Amino acid sequence: MIAVMLMSVALIAGLCVLAYTLAVYALPFMLAVEAARFAYATGSGLIGTGLVAGAAAYGLLVFLVVSLRSLVLRLIVALVFAAPAAVAGHAR
Repeated sequence: MIAVMLMSVALIAGLCVLAYTLAVYALPFMLAVEAARFAYATGSGLIGTGLVAGAAAYGLLVFLVVSLRSLVLRLIVALVFAAPAAVAGHAR
């Protein structure tokens, strides 16, 4: 019985890590998908545009988290980047 409880705690911790990881990468991925859709609609390069948009969004996240000193501003940046993951998680 104790082993089952320990395994459930480990599983919940693993799911929390997975949710955090998905929240970090959700906004760059969504921006890359939208940029790729826009590029496809306009006839320009599909893959390159999506990769550049995703890399730029992730670079912006890293730059803002590293450069901001205020904890409140970091929290706001984290919430902005986590919002697409929350929307995707609750969408049907």
